Amino acid sequence: MLEPLIAVVAVLATTGVLVLLRRLRRLRASERLYRTIVERAPDVSILMVDRDLRFRLVEGSALEHDGRRREELVGKLVTDVFPADRAEEFSVPVRAALRGETTHVAWNGTRGHAHYALLFGPFDEPGQGITHAICIVRDVTAKLDATRELDEQRGFLASLLEWLSGTVYVCDADGRLLRFGDGRLGFDTDMHPLEWAGAFGLMHPDGTPMGPHEAPLLRALRGEGIDGVEILVDGPRGRAALLCSGGPVHSPDGRLLGAVVTATDLTGRRETEELLRVSEERHRRVVESMTDCVFETDERGRWTYLNAAWTAATGYAVAETLGRPAVEYVHADDRACHLGAFQPLLRGEQGAVQLSHRFVTREGAIRWAEVRASAISGWDGLPTGFVGVMRDVTDEQRTRQHAAAEQAVVRLLGDAHSLHEAAPRLLEVLCRDLEWDTAELWQMGDDERLRRTAEWTRPGLDLGAFRRAGGEQSFEVGDGLPGQAWMSREPLWCTDLQTDGGLTRAREADALELRSGVALPLRADGAPVGVVQLFSRLHRDPESGLLRPFETIGAHIGQFMHRREAERRAAEQAADLAAISGVAHDLAAQNDMYAARTTLVRAVRQVTGASCVILWELAGEELEVTAADGAAVRGMTLPLDASTVTAAVFSTGEPAFAGDLHADRRITPRWREISGAGSSAWIPVHGDGRIHGVLAVGWPETRESLSAREAELLRLLAAEAAVTIHRTALLGSLEATARTDPLTGLPNRRVWDEDLERELARARRHGGSLCLAMLDLDRFKAFNDDNGHQAGDRLLAAAAAAWRPMLRATDTLARYGGEEFAVLLPHSDHEAARTVVERLLLSVPLGQTASAGIAVWDGAETAEQLLARADSALYSAKGAGRARAVTAV
Repeated sequence: MLEPLIAVVAVLATTGVLVLLRRLRRLRASERLYRTIVERAPDVSILMVDRDLRFRLVEGSALEHDGRRREELVGKLVTDVFPADRAEEFSVPVRAALRGETTHVAWNGTRGHAHYALLFGPFDEPGQGITHAICIVRDVTAKLDATRELDEQRGFLASLLEWLSGTVYVCDADGRLLRFGDGRLGFDTDMHPLEWAGAFGLMHPDGTPMGPHEAPLLRALRGEGIDGVEILVDGPRGRAALLCSGGPVHSPDGRLLGAVVTATDLTGRRETEELLRVSEERHRRVVESMTDCVFETDERGRWTYLNAAWTAATGYAVAETLGRPAVEYVHADDRACHLGAFQPLLRGEQGAVQLSHRFVTREGAIRWAEVRASAISGWDGLPTGFVGVMRDVTDEQRTRQHAAAEQAVVRLLGDAHSLHEAAPRLLEVLCRDLEWDTAELWQMGDDERLRRTAEWTRPGLDLGAFRRAGGEQSFEVGDGLPGQAWMSREPLWCTDLQTDGGLTRAREADALELRSGVALPLRADGAPVGVVQLFSRLHRDPESGLLRPFETIGAHIGQFMHRREAERRAAEQAADLAAISGVAHDLAAQNDMYAARTTLVRAVRQVTGASCVILWELAGEELEVTAADGAAVRGMTLPLDASTVTAAVFSTGEPAFAGDLHADRRITPRWREISGAGSSAWIPVHGDGRIHGVLAVGWPETRESLSAREAELLRLLAAEAAVTIHRTALLGSLEATARTDPLTGLPNRRVWDEDLERELARARRHGGSLCLAMLDLDRFKAFNDDNGHQAGDRLLAAAAAAWRPMLRATDTLARYGGEEFAVLLPHSDHEAARTVVERLLLSVPLGQTASAGIAVWDGAETAEQLLARADSALYSAKGAGRARAVTAV
């Protein structure tokens, strides 16, 4: 009796374990694929935070390195999880994601030494908008391989125990039921095998009762292999789903010993699978909503998963891409570098790689990508595949290219002498830095038609027919790509030269496989100065950022053209400028107003070859001739009623020209008589924001117009006239200002020093007497402190006003400094000087007093010695009680 039982138990153990292991492998494969795709790598976690800043979802093990488990986060507020300062740091990008923004954040762990890179983004629920913020966390610290492997082993053992927790059913060859696993062991002899289905309430998965012959154990007893038969059973905790597997048990000699069936409870698993399905769907939406391309490949680099961002970036559908090598989509020139970057991962030497490369879209356009990939390691440490993220960085790369092109153009123009010389190199720089194959510069000719003035083609590329056709063409404004770009002053982009229209050389372009082009106007000061056309054999989508660098390049070219044109004009006018420089030099030597003006008109006549030059200036309510050469009209006046050309030019500030004085109705007979000229020009003299006068120039012959050179000369000469008028007026003003104290109106220290030396020299020559007095207002600082500095200024001015009338015309009263005054009394002895000084001390205004020190020149001492004695006497007066005069001994 024990032999069959032992055989049944052996078969039972073997069959149950095999069935459970097969199921386990299928489930773990599904979970591994899910985790691999969603979490992208073992060092990545995905967090979901709702609008209350509460963690609703935590997936992945990246945060475990920082000592945080999923149970600590799920359902908790951010402020409950992190310290206050770190909670605010985490909440800022969460709020930004809830507003629809994507944010990259570098994050340091709060419990250990872990470091993370966080990517925050919005999560859209269908029909509800943004409901959560998604945070993808990547552990960028060294991977803890041993710990991860231990966790995987623990997970495997836990899963195995769960699979072995089901119920096992056994019967012998006679159909007697042996059941164990529920705490009981023994044969059930009261129940016939045909009663099993009814007695146990066995049901099909759809809930219909099983027939007597459909019981899995009975089918196994009859020799049928049972594999994955699902049944329903009502139990104490409700209806349960069981998965049955098993079959007959035979002895080594083939005798039927019985049958065994394992029944694994699927109820909890079904619930878990539903939760997992919901979670997988949620994570799938998260990954699909990412703007970066999330990918997975096998160990040979063939795509096994791509999110929808792949199609948006490349134009290729995901379905047609899966299974193809990833390197096929990398630009041919970057493939070797791409493959080389993955070699350390393939050898198991490192777990992650970061690289940049170009890729080609379905349309043939070249774009740039930044790739971060991690290896999926197998049991032997070698990769079984790769997961990662690819971010399109084309816009950033284009921005760097544009900046490089701008800098190169600036350097190029700095060394060039003309645009004609610089143009080919300029086009080469644009093609090289912006990655185009050929470029052309079109400029406006004297016949108002645009023609190609320069071109450049990448070496090794034969575009002969296309280039020849362009050299034979010319366009009016508005015609062809160059004319349209010139007129619109906006870039004209041809993504497809054959279908977009506008290019008159489309047939030649098609034959040479030129696919895309753009016409970019160059503008300086808002006006077009040229059009650059760029063409490429590759598909090029419109680049919104290309207009700004071309505006800058156009501005540099415009400045370059203006600068070179100015240099050309400067070279042509070198003699004229030398003459004007001589005029300026001669005028600078003239301080007399009349002499300066006479020099000016004489020089203007000489430089311009005129027969007469007249300078009119405002005098009251009329214009007066202040200088003339070639006409005796000095002192002549004109009314300001605009009845004459001269008055009109003065009133409007605009120059005028009359090529034939006898035919021009604006010219009065009086002007023809006094000038004796056949043609004349009137130039306003501007200065200090107003018009000072008019410079009238007459030539003996008639002429159609003034040349640009003559007009510029007259403008410069008028400017010199303005400078002369202003300078002579300023000299007089400065002379007075330089010798006067602005507060008191008295002579300043400079004048005092001059007068003192002059009077000492006169006294030495003629043996005359000379007295000097120093006066100082008493307690002036206290007066300032009590009444304010403005009151102190008024006291100084009032003292000067009171003392000046009390002195002779030959005396000098000067402000020496601060509250100190100096008095110089020529031809005065001590008694006369003391009388004058005491009279001054009695006249101090505003109820104040002053002290004085008097010194009589001894006939030999210097000015410094005389001043020192007077100053010593002043201090003696102060020391004796103030309000008095003391004579120096």
